[in-house]
Amino acid sequence: MRSQQFPHTVLALVLFSVIALSTAAAHAAAPVSGKLEFTVLREGNPIGSHVLSFQQSADTLVVDIRTKIKVKVLFVTAYVFEHEGRELWRNGQLAELASSTDDDGTKHTLAVKADSNGLSVMGDGQASKAPSKIITASLWHEGILAGGTVLNTLHGKQMNITVRDAGSENVTVAGQTVSAHHYVIEGDLRRELWFDDNQVLVKVRFKGSDDSNIEYVLR
Repeated sequence: MRSQQFPHTVLALVLFSVIALSTAAAHAAAPVSGKLEFTVLREGNPIGSHVLSFQQSADTLVVDIRTKIKVKVLFVTAYVFEHEGRELWRNGQLAELASSTDDDGTKHTLAVKADSNGLSVMGDGQASKAPSKIITASLWHEGILAGGTVLNTLHGKQMNITVRDAGSENVTVAGQTVSAHHYVIEGDLRRELWFDDNQVLVKVRFKGSDDSNIEYVLR
C-alpha cells in the first residue's frame, strides 16, 4: 500500500509545466547537442529524469519528451509519474502534439492538431480549441517569456501566466558554471526557469504541492 504522506498531485509538475503564448511566431531554441537530460530532484534527492530529444529538418522540429518519477517514503513507493509526449513544430508553430500520462494511476491522453481555425485539442476525451500560436507545456521553449495563455500538455487545458525577469545568475550545468537568465512564472502555473545565453533551458525550480523543493538539474 502506498503511503498517504505524499499528496497525489505533488509532482503533477513534470511536463505540464507550461510555456506561453507569443504574439509572434514561436522561435524554437533547440540545443546544439539535440538533447536535454535533466535529473529531477526533490529536496536535493534524485527521484527521476526528464529528457527532451530534438530532431530538426528544414522547417520542421520534432521534440520527444519522456519523464519518469518515483518517490519513496520510508522505503515505500508513495508516488509514480510517467509521461511521454511528441511535439511537431512547423514554421515556428505547433502543428501536432500527442501525449500519454500516468499520474500515480490517473491516466491522461492528449492529441492536438493544427487546422484552419487554430488548434483542435482533444484532452481526456474533451474537445476544445486553442490559438495557433500557443506554446506547449514543455518548459524548453523561450516563448514562455512572453507570458499570457499557456497549454497544459497532460490534458490540454489553458492557463494564464505572468513572467517576471529576475536577472542574470550563474548556475551549475553538467558540473560547470554557466551564465544564465532567471525568470519567475506566476499565475495558474508557478515555476522558476533559467535560460543560458543561447536561450536553452538549463534549470527549473518550483514547489511541490506538499511545499517540497523540486528541481530539474541538467546533466
